[in-house]
Amino acid sequence: MTTGEATKGTAETGGVRGYFAGREMLVTGATGFVARVLIEKVLRDLPEIGRIHVLIRPGAGRSGRTETADERLRREVLGSNVFDRLREDHGDRFDDMVREKLVAVEGDLSAKDLGLASDVLRRLQSTVTVIVNSAGVVSFDAPLQTAYQTNTLGPMRVLEFARGCEDAVFAHVSTCYVNGTRQGVVPEEPLDPNSDMTDDGRYDVDEEGKSIERLIEEVEAESFSHARQREFEKASRSADDGGQNGPTTVDSLRRAWVDRRMENEGMRWAQRRGWNDTYTFTKAMGEQTIARHHAGVPTLIYRPSIIESAFAAPAPGWLDGYRMVDPLIVAYGMGQLPDFPGSPDALVDMVPVDMVVNSVLASVPAAHAAGGVNVYQLATSSDNPLTLRTFCDLVRDHFTETPLRQRGGPDRELPRISLPSLGRFMRRLRFRYMLPLTVLEMLAWLASVTPQGRRLRRSLQGKRGSVHKLAYYARIYSPYSNVLCRYESNRMRAVLDGLDEEERATFDFDVKRIDWRHYVADIHIPGIKRFLLGMAPRDAAAETARTVQARSRRQLPISDVPSSELRRWTVVHWPGKLVRKLTHWVWGLGYRYYLGFHYEGLELVPKRGPFIVVANHTSHLDTGALLVLLGGRTECLHPVAAKDYWFRDRLWSWISRTFISAIPFDRHANFTESLRLATAMLKNRHALLYFPEGGRSVTGEMQTFKAGLGVLALESGSPIVPANISGSFQALAKGMTLPRRHRITVRFGEPISVEPYLRDSDDCATQDVARRIAEDAQKAVEALR
Repeated sequence: MTTGEATKGTAETGGVRGYFAGREMLVTGATGFVARVLIEKVLRDLPEIGRIHVLIRPGAGRSGRTETADERLRREVLGSNVFDRLREDHGDRFDDMVREKLVAVEGDLSAKDLGLASDVLRRLQSTVTVIVNSAGVVSFDAPLQTAYQTNTLGPMRVLEFARGCEDAVFAHVSTCYVNGTRQGVVPEEPLDPNSDMTDDGRYDVDEEGKSIERLIEEVEAESFSHARQREFEKASRSADDGGQNGPTTVDSLRRAWVDRRMENEGMRWAQRRGWNDTYTFTKAMGEQTIARHHAGVPTLIYRPSIIESAFAAPAPGWLDGYRMVDPLIVAYGMGQLPDFPGSPDALVDMVPVDMVVNSVLASVPAAHAAGGVNVYQLATSSDNPLTLRTFCDLVRDHFTETPLRQRGGPDRELPRISLPSLGRFMRRLRFRYMLPLTVLEMLAWLASVTPQGRRLRRSLQGKRGSVHKLAYYARIYSPYSNVLCRYESNRMRAVLDGLDEEERATFDFDVKRIDWRHYVADIHIPGIKRFLLGMAPRDAAAETARTVQARSRRQLPISDVPSSELRRWTVVHWPGKLVRKLTHWVWGLGYRYYLGFHYEGLELVPKRGPFIVVANHTSHLDTGALLVLLGGRTECLHPVAAKDYWFRDRLWSWISRTFISAIPFDRHANFTESLRLATAMLKNRHALLYFPEGGRSVTGEMQTFKAGLGVLALESGSPIVPANISGSFQALAKGMTLPRRHRITVRFGEPISVEPYLRDSDDCATQDVARRIAEDAQKAVEALR
């Protein structure tokens, strides 16, 4: 289907609301993360829908008795806080509305006809016209037989149900990562049932399924072998203290053995076929099976990238259980994760769950109208890329400002997370943690005759478990922290463009509008704190709303700086450090004993970045004066120097970088893009010396500060430290070659925070706010004269 057909499909159905009006929907996987948000969205913004039938398997409840499908719906779906906003909106009518619109259907995705009674099956197939399959086993290394049943065979059973309906559309929720280890741009195309992700060429999805089923049978048979049974019985007697309840325990041990064996087999099989893990392999097989056997059923294969917390609805940052990156974020915030394997330039392709749901609902009408099998991908790597290095720095910035002390996090400032290769990370883990733990455990074993020794041994065993868990996460997640491909989203963009203004506001999934600093620091991590860790930051909702309003209007077009380029300016080896210290020392002698030097307010300057020192500029001596004063006080300090002057050739570039650690600023280019490197340096917690006048004054009088200072401060969120320099014009005015003796005085003022400008800028354009920041900074510098 072309992008034009995607737009046409939505328009012909009268929009999203017009399409769903009066229709009945079947949803599988309703107790999962995505399905709950989808059900809430439909009930809230598609009230015209007929009914939502929710397929739920009866299961053991908290009391131990078997719960019905309706009881599980009430407890596991409607009992979730995802419905809090809807409850508030409907008040006393909430229960009546739910009874009218939401129906629990007792069934099983792993059974023929979805485990439905024959009369229920006929009734549903006569009324349902939209089927959304969001069921799936999402554990990366789940037992192969479990993942295969749900992720590969499950979609086929739902497709069979759809085939029995009258003009129904089948929407299958998959994942972008079914594309395995592909590189480059990944298009929105169905997977070939005759190809895996290798160059082997010998693959057929149906034959692959038969091979997996034979393996499952062999492993099950092996678990019943005489020798294996004796092992289970021996373990059972040992575990059960005399063999009581032996048969039951033997069966559970046998099942545990089968699962462990199938976990290993699943990972081995997936990687042999070119996928990263069992999850993506079995999901890919599900897609391939659908592509081969859809038999004319209009089918939507929907692929999101990593699904994370809600951007706006049902509440900013809403989560229900740890997703992919969340355990790592918490571990870093607790000071337990100084490094993690990955490539700094890898793309962290995250999409908020409410955008996922919006895009599913918006693309169903287009897919239904087009017929056949259509793939839609929702991802950020093509339209709004976020690198792993930037993501890690945003996480660090958040925990620097609001550490996890309430949960036992460290008081110290967290280090910048390093991103080594997997091999290097595992070696660090072995020598930094595992070997010392082994030695300590041996000593604790010797001392275990005492209560203190036994407590120490238990504590060390717990720490060993934590290290093993970190190693597990590293092995499982490292393929995803090295992804360099970009997922195409042209069809998804066409659907968005086809919505009218009202529906675009209701079903918005424009990933281009995600400000990553705002989403990660102000929405996602506060969501983890609130919904997963049980913390409720004071006035968090109001603060988030203000930040959303202030930052959403900025939309500054400053692109990310590649990690390789950033390292060029930030990594300094010991010879360079020595040269700079020697330069500052020699300059210090000249300023103190030849020119004369006086300074005030140095204690007001922060000792660590990020911050921006801004000063008036009348002489080349200004930069040296600030470096002499601040070079020994603040690490990672960089003058922002005119590219056309200080970096005009190779020699001057080398001098500027080596002796004063300057970074270039192109004053003749677009001023937002020319600040790209300066912004990146601040985001990496470096400090800058910045002269907002754009050049030296020829009269000695202060010139107007340019708005670029405000843009730099808004984009980075860094405070501004005003400084006034006097006497340098008399000592070395523009046009002079050698300085003459004249005392230079430097005065520093109180840092200016950018936060008030963000909060108070609700009705102002970005450039207006940037101009106001520059004007206020100039007034602060003038006041220090």
